[in-house]
Formats: sequence, structure tokens, C-alpha cells
Amino acid sequence: MKIVHSIFMKIALSMGLIMYFAYAVPTGKYANLYLIGVSAFTALFLPIFTLINTYLEQKGFRLTGSMFLSKLAKLVWQSFYNFLALGLLVKGNIIDPNNLKMVGGLIGAVCLTSLASQGLQYLAITLSNHDKGNRFANIFFALSLNVIISALAALGYKNVQVFFVIMGLLLGVIGVLISLITDVWGLLPSKGGIGLYLGTFNPVHKSHIAILKDFIDKRQLDKVYIHPTVIPKMHQYLLDKGMIKIVDQRAGKRYYEKSAIADPLVNFFPTGQVFYEAENRLFMLKVAIKEAGLENKVEILFEPNLYQKDGFYAIIKAIKKRHPHTKLHGLLGTDEGGMLLHDIYDETWIKPFVELRRDNISGTAIRKGEKGMTTPKITETLNLLDHLREGQNEQLFGKTVRLVNNRLAVVDDKICL
Repeated sequence: MKIVHSIFMKIALSMGLIMYFAYAVPTGKYANLYLIGVSAFTALFLPIFTLINTYLEQKGFRLTGSMFLSKLAKLVWQSFYNFLALGLLVKGNIIDPNNLKMVGGLIGAVCLTSLASQGLQYLAITLSNHDKGNRFANIFFALSLNVIISALAALGYKNVQVFFVIMGLLLGVIGVLISLITDVWGLLPSKGGIGLYLGTFNPVHKSHIAILKDFIDKRQLDKVYIHPTVIPKMHQYLLDKGMIKIVDQRAGKRYYEKSAIADPLVNFFPTGQVFYEAENRLFMLKVAIKEAGLENKVEILFEPNLYQKDGFYAIIKAIKKRHPHTKLHGLLGTDEGGMLLHDIYDETWIKPFVELRRDNISGTAIRKGEKGMTTPKITETLNLLDHLREGQNEQLFGKTVRLVNNRLAVVDDKICL
């Protein structure tokens, strides 16, 4: 079975064994059924636990637009699991309740374990944003590390307990409090400065334009920079590693699939497996901004070399260099891409502007053929791409365009709307 070969399943099984021996060796209770049961449950449940953990965070953010509340949802879920596991080990006489006094008893141990988990996950996500590992894998390792430290602390190792208390409180501040601070900061009235709107725009649709106008109006921005992803950083990494592959390129889009060596437990395509080529998304962005009459407020950037080096961090750095000592605001939605952006904005101290979307308009639906979600000129462009063949010329907005290497190219000098 392919799932058995998953690196995450192997890690989970390893963590179950580590948890078992961490308690069994010092206590000598190798045959304790409570210990065996909790360890086996941890080994089998850890991958599912991680998936539920991620789901709760994404769902919480989608419903509230608050990173703090989404992390609070995770904290409650993790605390429930930790209370169950540690409580059973106490009941099975594996953990002596007296050994937990230094960390605040069972409840204190649960809280510290959960807070430390939040902080470790925050650090894991930050590393993945800088191309240091996969987001899912980093979170998984963070949770596993937390299992080890909490186990040693619960057994009464004094030095570990001191470290555990400090780590729990410090990482709790990093993982939870920073999100609360940036949430509140984003809600405080603030006007003027430069706006950033980063994303895939796959493709640009009515909601993108509507929230952009709202962003400019409410923050009274002097200017907004838009930059689309080129090849998303994760996709490029996975392509280089041979874990995903491009199976087709047509109608201005590329189609991804997992390869035979891809891990079955990892969702490599959280926003879908179909992407319009970067140049086509850029083309449509230019059309949409001009169609909306926002050229005087919006500048579309496209820096593929910068993006490939360090993703949106490099783009933000370049914008900050252009506008030193200028207040920067970051627009984001409440989808998974918005969560990733929120993490980046938090780290780079860009004031977030979160737009709760309730209109059910999405790029995924558009790519599946849903109508009425794009502006007239974008709809016309998408219809053209659907039937335009490689090398074929066609008229679009009074100009001649051609599909070259699956990318829409304007034969004339510029787009005329």
C-alpha cells in the first residue's frame, strides 16, 4: 500500500515508538496497556491530527478573517488531544501527578504543551515561507518535536521541565500573541501610504477588483502594487524534485499531477491543479485594471527573477526600497492563499487589510467553466484562450494577438481597450 511508504506515516510511527520508549524506559512499565494504547493511537492518529489541525485553522480564518481566532481554534483542538493523552497516562500510573506540580498540574502541562505547539508551528511555517522545507512537513515535525519534549517533562525531568515552561510560554507568545497583535493592528484606522496586492490571480475575477477598490477607498492609498505569482514557489520546488509533473499545456493553462514518487498524504495542490500561465495571468490583470479605470492608482509589477529567488519576500523588499519610511498595507482574502500572505505580512510588518469574501466567486470555479464571475473583457479573453490554437492569430480589443508557447502575446505594441 502506497500510504505505508509515506514519509509522514513513517514519522508518525516513529513518534509513536519514541513516545512509548520515552515513558517505558524510565518507568519500566513496558506492558502497561494505557501506555501501549496512547502510543499506538499517537502513531496512527498523528497524520489525521495534522490534517484536522490544518482544516480548523483554514476554516477559522475563512469564517472570521482573524489569524488569532483561527489559531485559537487549533489551540482548543490540540488541548483536547493533549488532555486526553496525558490524562490517560496519569490514569494508567505512567505519569505521577506529583511530577506535574512544577508545570501547573495536568491542566498546566496541557496548556504549555499546546502553546509550545502553536509556537513551533509558527516557526515551521516561517521556515517554509523561506523555502526551508515543505509547510505541511514542517508543521508535522513541529508537532512531533512537541510530543518528545512534553513526554520528558511529564516524567519529572527537572531541567526539561524548566525548559518546557520557558519554551511553552515563549513560543505561545510567538505563535498566538503576535497574531492577536497584528489582527488588532489591522483593524485600527489607518489612512494613506502604499498598498500591496499579491496572489495567483488565476484568473483575475470580479471579487479581486471589488476588494481592490474597497482597499484603495478605505485606506485612502496613494498607490497599490499588484504582483502575481510566477510559478508558485512550492510548485517549482516540487517540479525540481520530480514530485509533481506538468501533464498538459493547452488553452493558455498548465495542468499538474502528482508523480509516482509523490507522498500520498500531502496535498500539493490546495488551490487546484490547473494554472493559467503566468504571462496570461499578467495579461488579464492589465486588462482588468484598465477596464476598471484604476491605472492611475495601480501599478502591476512582474519580476520573475526576483520572485524565483525568494518569492513575495523579495517583491516586498523591492517595494520597501522604492518607498522607504512609507506606511505599507497588505490586501488579502480569507482563502488559503490569504493565510500564507498573512504570515508573510506579519513577518515583514505590513499592516494587513483582510477582506471577508461571501460571494462564492473563485478562480477554481472559473477554471471549471463557471460563468458570470469575471468582468466582460476578462470573459472575452478567457473565451478566446479556450479556442485559440498555438501560433494562431486572432483579434482581441482591436489588436492582433497570438498564442506562442501557450502564452497570449500581443502582436501590436500595446493593448487597446
